[in-house]
Amino acid sequence: MKWVTREHVHVDRVACPWLIKRFIDPNAEFKFVPWPGMELKPEDGIPFDIPGVELGHHDGKCSFETIIEKYNLKDPALLELAKIVHSADIAADRDKVPEASGLEAIASGAMYIVKDDYEALEKGFFIYDALYAYCQLKMLREKYREQLEKMSRKERYEFLRSKIKRLGE
Repeated sequence: MKWVTREHVHVDRVACPWLIKRFIDPNAEFKFVPWPGMELKPEDGIPFDIPGVELGHHDGKCSFETIIEKYNLKDPALLELAKIVHSADIAADRDKVPEASGLEAIASGAMYIVKDDYEALEKGFFIYDALYAYCQLKMLREKYREQLEKMSRKERYEFLRSKIKRLGE
């Protein structure tokens, strides 16, 4: 499938392509258009994170969250990641999740050190893969808390590493 969004990607417009490639359509192609200005046509692709489109900001949710809902994604670690993306993307909610300020800072700086939006996605996917692993790790540490307390540092690392679902491999 083809997907289209505004150029000069930031938090949501890197998170959404990551989500699409990792959980919806591994062969997705992305197009970035100037905004405002260009009138979108169906052949441009499925629009996301553009004002007024179905897969955009609605009811206080960011585009990442609307895509999760539309495609009925239920992965608990992904839903945890959605909280971080939401808080990083919605300035009014920035202080609600501790990781959000860091993600927003990375996204803000990243847009100035890449040659274009495609390179921003390429480099940004690593960040979202790492955040997804981090969200899994938080949940695994809670689930296996008692077992982990009895393990050596190396055993904990190997145990947790064996449980983490790695994407994009």
